[in-house]
Amino acid sequence: MKPCITRLLASAVALSLLALGTLAVARVTFAATEFAVEDFRNASDSLAELCITDSSFWCARQQDELTLITTKSMDLFVTDAGELAAIYVKQQRGQNLNGNYNLTAAQNLIPASASIPGGALLLGDTYLKPEVLSSSWDQISSTDLLGEFELVVGPFSVNKSILISGVSNTFDVSVELSPLDASALITTAQDTPSEDSASEENTSVSEDTGADTPEASDTLTVTDVEMIRYAFPGIARQEEPVVKVGQGTTFALNPISQPIDDPLYASLQNNNRNTGQAIILRPEQAVSGYTATYLPPDIVSLGAVLNEGASELNLQVYTGPNELVRYHQEDYKDLPGLFTPNILGRLSLGIIFILELIQRVIGSWGLSIILLTLFFRVLIWPLMATQTKSMVGMQKIQPKLKALQEKYKNNREKLTQETMKLYQEAGVNPMGGCLPMVLQMPLFIILWRVFMNFEFNQGFLWIPDLGQADPFYILPIIYVGVMVGQSLLSAKGNKETLRQQLMINMIFVFFIINFPSGVALYLVTSMLVQVGQQYLIQRSVNAQPATT
Repeated sequence: MKPCITRLLASAVALSLLALGTLAVARVTFAATEFAVEDFRNASDSLAELCITDSSFWCARQQDELTLITTKSMDLFVTDAGELAAIYVKQQRGQNLNGNYNLTAAQNLIPASASIPGGALLLGDTYLKPEVLSSSWDQISSTDLLGEFELVVGPFSVNKSILISGVSNTFDVSVELSPLDASALITTAQDTPSEDSASEENTSVSEDTGADTPEASDTLTVTDVEMIRYAFPGIARQEEPVVKVGQGTTFALNPISQPIDDPLYASLQNNNRNTGQAIILRPEQAVSGYTATYLPPDIVSLGAVLNEGASELNLQVYTGPNELVRYHQEDYKDLPGLFTPNILGRLSLGIIFILELIQRVIGSWGLSIILLTLFFRVLIWPLMATQTKSMVGMQKIQPKLKALQEKYKNNREKLTQETMKLYQEAGVNPMGGCLPMVLQMPLFIILWRVFMNFEFNQGFLWIPDLGQADPFYILPIIYVGVMVGQSLLSAKGNKETLRQQLMINMIFVFFIINFPSGVALYLVTSMLVQVGQQYLIQRSVNAQPATT
């Protein structure tokens, strides 16, 4: 190997290993920790702007201590009343947000300007800030946190529990409500909540206008309340979210503002294009007695009628990507109208079926990833062979092509004619390497999306969790080695080509280091097989007699 290429390779490897050594793997610890409202990024400026008119639910919570729950898919901020003050959905599973929480960011699914928090308990159409009697979080397993809350909401006693999973975008909510006293009354807050009156916050949601307006002095009794509702106040910064309510085998899109009996689900989505994020409420079991209500412009709720002042809600809540792989794993895929997969989505379901079938047979997600990757590499072998043969053929005629360019540099028409003649004589097509690549891309895009969104929740060899980054950097180091081998094969001794390929691949190292290990395992396996395929095909082509 030429000394300059050797030095180039040594520099590339050194830079890649330096990147691996200086970048910390950002792993997520599933836990519940205290978090002060003032610790949000730019909290003072954001709250000052939100509370100019005292319309945001944050105005009565500026001094609160929240509970931060970090999971592989989202970070949740829960009040001491078990309400969702903020939910940050992660771009990739296992991502550590490192405290980068901005209340008004689009990544936060709970609109910071909303008058009620997520998971607010509405008494009819009225929201009262709960009085907290007790609040606790217990980790009941390695993947489950249970929050239990004893509250007083107006004339009612409320027992609430929230079961949050560290590996799922769905959490379970249970609410039991009973009257404190048949004649109990509550006096609401004044128009402008203050720190002294914050515990008496009272918001009425108008179904006619959709406006959220604080009421002045008023009273509320048990007999005034016909229904209890569990509500979410919109999604992120979407001014006009898409609302869906499923019922039976059909669904209503942006339904009118009236209760819909026996719903399968009620959802808020950023759009109706199978992208963005979603908040989905559904009964824990297919039981009658629930109603879904859309309160324009952006509030959705599931509720139940009170029976002698008492009621119970048992719900599942999904907050996360509006994405087919997650819906498949969390059993939302078949809800009518929620998600309509296109051709790539249907192919994704086929890949998931094969992946899960392999896993059921061998019992290892890591081996399943490797075997599925090998299967698809075998499947595209003919395309890979065509692409590589075209590339090698073009490399062989480069000297003749350069000679023609020099000979006919002043005659563009003659150059085109002689170039096409050379292609025909050599049996190559300059587009022969592009078309196979284009045909392969959809398959690898689908594989990528499946592995990025699938929750494996299992270790493999030295990797403790395929859903998080490799803590020992072994997969990224293997990737560097394979990347160098691939670059050498593709460059064929061309120093400039080798330099370009190494630089491109080195940049990718900065991303792969924090990818979930399942994704990194797929990339490394795919590249290893590709290098082997490329070597065998190039050796076969080079063994053939040169075209004269």
